[in-house]
Amino acid sequence: MFTEDATEGYNDNDLAWILFVDGCSMIYFMENLDKHSPKDLNLKLDQLMFIWRDALLLENQLPNKMLEILCKEKGVDLTFLYNNYGSMGAFKRLGIVVLQVDNPKFFHILDYYRSVYLSSNIVHNIEGQDQMETQAGGNEQEFVNNWNTYKSIRDLKTVGIRVVQNETDKWRWSNISFKSKWFGGELRLPVFLFNDVTPYLFRNLIAYEMCSDVHYDYECCSFFSFMDSLVDNAEDVKELRSAGVFQNLLGSDEELAKLFNDLGDDLPTKMFCHVFYTNAVTYSKKYILIKRQIEKHYTNKWKTWFAQAYNTHFNTPWAMIGFLAASFALILTFIQTWFAIHPK
Repeated sequence: MFTEDATEGYNDNDLAWILFVDGCSMIYFMENLDKHSPKDLNLKLDQLMFIWRDALLLENQLPNKMLEILCKEKGVDLTFLYNNYGSMGAFKRLGIVVLQVDNPKFFHILDYYRSVYLSSNIVHNIEGQDQMETQAGGNEQEFVNNWNTYKSIRDLKTVGIRVVQNETDKWRWSNISFKSKWFGGELRLPVFLFNDVTPYLFRNLIAYEMCSDVHYDYECCSFFSFMDSLVDNAEDVKELRSAGVFQNLLGSDEELAKLFNDLGDDLPTKMFCHVFYTNAVTYSKKYILIKRQIEKHYTNKWKTWFAQAYNTHFNTPWAMIGFLAASFALILTFIQTWFAIHPK
């Protein structure tokens, strides 16, 4: 059913032709979609993601019966195409079997995914898909759950990870490194000078990389996404200022934090950034590696406990003196108790 304003100016033949073209386009997109190779559809990854997202809008739904007729003519299984669409090409690429849902009668792709997420089979099948992607992705050690458990610079500070500025190539954005230690970690970042021109520069760099005829790999978008994952609010900006990484002439720390949060909202590098679509994130490989190294350190309980103990008892000279005095008093008490029990 169409609303009157949507069909105004079109007759039945026009509407049938529009549905036919849209249906064929959707089937072709679902069949050839692959997040690892967007060029197969003559698209950039951000364009592919936006089409993927818009196909789920309620106003863009195409009748399932019509798609079934078109698929029958083409000789393909519509349910398989739905699954291939949902996995961004993994079902076709890895040969994964079709997910079975409790209610196979659905009206369109949005209704299908409602059935999938309410189905009792969804957990088992998604776990199986995840394992196959891990095996297909190569080294299992490199496959890390990228649903980060840390939120910002302040979270990293609690486990002893400190931020320092790079000593060489201070202004080069790609010059980022992380080193894990027993009593903490060290995240080296480039230096930034923020002034009134900075927001215009950053936004136009993003716009330039997202142009359809620009063939870069989103290096700037990747970097802004990475920084947005570290900066949550003004306290994080303050920590980066204290480390000498940020030189803020823009205004308050709140303004600078808002700048990074605003930049990160609609970046292609932020879309579908969770465990099932990790590989769809257009991070440069270096940023992926740094994030995984940080996450590995952050989730290491022994290093976390050592760091917290070190920061609690040895973070200042007075804390260290207090800890040593308490330890010395405890030793003297033990010795006194020992000789009371075992006198000469």
